[in-house]
Amino acid sequence: MRRAWLLTFFLLVVASPMGARAQSSSLSGQWLASPLTSSWNLGDWGTACGPRPGASQEPGGSVTIAQAGKELRISGAGRTFTTAECWEQFPGLARVAHSAGSTSWRTTCKTAPGDSRQATIVTTVTARGDTLLFDETGQYQFVIQGQNCTASVRRSRSYRRVPAPSPVASQPEGQPDQPASEAPASASKRTEAGPCSAPGKAARLEVRPSRKLVRPGERFAFRSRVLDGRGCPLGAVATFRFAREQVPAQWAEPGVIEVDAAAPEGEIAIVASYGGRHVEVVAEVASRERYEALLQTGDFDDRGESANAAVAVMATSAVGSEVAEARATSRRRTFVMVVGAATLFLGVAGLWVVQRQRRRERQRPSPSRDSAAPPGPAPKRQRLGAICPTCHAEFAPDAQFCAFDGNRLRPVSNPTEPPGGVCPVCGVGFDPGVSSCPKHDEPLIPAPAYTAVRGGPDHALKICPVCGSQYGGDSQFCGADGAALVAVN
Repeated sequence: MRRAWLLTFFLLVVASPMGARAQSSSLSGQWLASPLTSSWNLGDWGTACGPRPGASQEPGGSVTIAQAGKELRISGAGRTFTTAECWEQFPGLARVAHSAGSTSWRTTCKTAPGDSRQATIVTTVTARGDTLLFDETGQYQFVIQGQNCTASVRRSRSYRRVPAPSPVASQPEGQPDQPASEAPASASKRTEAGPCSAPGKAARLEVRPSRKLVRPGERFAFRSRVLDGRGCPLGAVATFRFAREQVPAQWAEPGVIEVDAAAPEGEIAIVASYGGRHVEVVAEVASRERYEALLQTGDFDDRGESANAAVAVMATSAVGSEVAEARATSRRRTFVMVVGAATLFLGVAGLWVVQRQRRRERQRPSPSRDSAAPPGPAPKRQRLGAICPTCHAEFAPDAQFCAFDGNRLRPVSNPTEPPGGVCPVCGVGFDPGVSSCPKHDEPLIPAPAYTAVRGGPDHALKICPVCGSQYGGDSQFCGADGAALVAVN
């Protein structure tokens, strides 16, 4: 009995420290961090408080966790962080409490009592097997220019352990080394684990779709991913923000927009960012009737999404990205040459017409003094009441859209205003001052140059997919609702 008791005591004294050491070192290794999401709730927030904070998302990625005593040191995904500190790095914050265990860590940070910017941060990290959960809450109460600024935030992310590679089986003693050509099949499989087993640096940001049709009151999530030079996903995502004041909408969560139920038709420009690179995507708010009509144009799938992605190329030496950039530069150079040649041709043609007209006037016999008509005011030109700001074509007062470029007509007020430009891809016209097509990101060209490039009039019978009106001649858009016409088979 005494011997059994001594054996039990020995196991408790000796084995427990070994188990503790195993537990403490079991979290070291490679981990994959998810994006760090931040959600805010605002109380009093006057104009002196500055921009209103909103939901945001910081990219994740591969990290290395190392044990340092009772604490964890997490390196990667943008910074180095330990479980003995708060993630928030607000000026004036100091740690006031901390506890560390084998599977949980908790840290509290506060600003000084006399500081006008009061902040309290509580950071916790919890280990659950092969998963680490990070959670941080913050309370802020500032006084700026006599105005109270109160807000609270919650930050969260998770870490998932990356499995260690299986060890290579050693060669049995007494057997000669196998040549590389006769290596076991399992070894060749480990060698050919795939090009994405060791991802490289970020080289490309993709956001899909580049354009999305939404109805008022709907919610939609844009999808982003970051790739290395070989096209391997890195597990990181972009951060999103609205580009400017526009159609009423808000962030339901990072990357997910929710359009107000009473929102009018229009566009919502959104900027996605990662690694100092930015790309713009567009959510087009359309009424239910116009939504169905736009689906029939073929630019969107049955979910209202465009097929292409918005892409931003990082600074990289990858051959593929250099070739893609060279091809894009070549296409832009060719396009500029075509537009320049068309503009020069139109200028020469216009000069020839003017000279010919002057030559005819000089050759025309002058009327005799007796037959000269009495002087009087010159007849005024009869204006129809509506003009296209792109091509300056005039239409009846009841028309709303230009039949040649689809731009919305306006009353004739300033006929000397310079004309606008036309997108060479979709043929849509825009007001003066607009330099590029927001849908295709192509530089606009003058309306006469686009007409020359497109060629002569198409006399095929066409129909409006929205209202069913039929058109012929050179019309490309419906004058009632601006929809692009389609040919009647």
